[in-house]
Amino acid sequence: MLERLASNALIDLFLIGIPIAFLFIKKKREKQALSAKETARELGLSGIELKSFLKKTALLLAALVIAALFLDFLLTAFSVNDSQNIAAEIAGLKAVPLLLFYLLSARVLSEEIFFRGFLVKRAGVVVSALLFAAMHFGYGSHAEIAGAFILGVILGKAFQLNKNLYPNIAAHIAYNAIAISMIFWSV
Repeated sequence: MLERLASNALIDLFLIGIPIAFLFIKKKREKQALSAKETARELGLSGIELKSFLKKTALLLAALVIAALFLDFLLTAFSVNDSQNIAAEIAGLKAVPLLLFYLLSARVLSEEIFFRGFLVKRAGVVVSALLFAAMHFGYGSHAEIAGAFILGVILGKAFQLNKNLYPNIAAHIAYNAIAISMIFWSV
């Protein structure tokens, strides 16, 4: 278990470290200092009113769930739904609650910072979503890759619209928690 946690932590350090290093080098070339507050703001982590946060999070979560249900319907209709591969992998997390908690919190935070806060601004929504989908190849499931791409597009568009990662982070955590709970209850 410790090895899985350590390897996941390395992935997350990479996902957070790359944007910070990029911003540091950019500021150094401009002969300016990089503050923690400015770094956070540059990556979409700035203040948001509670009412706005709750509304944007709820709308985004609804969009993610509707998109996932529609994708599941399409994949099933065309007999290419292989989401059982994901279920088998996720079900194994039941035995490792610390890793599950880590993946629901730190992994989502690092994914949102890298793929949305950093990449969307520099490479666009589609490239960011493609790379996000590529990161989900490990499950060996076409459904997971297609789902990650579609959710990546929705999360990327939401970030462009909201210019704030907090609704993305909360909706992403809630979506993953719902999906994992459904898998746990069905196994």
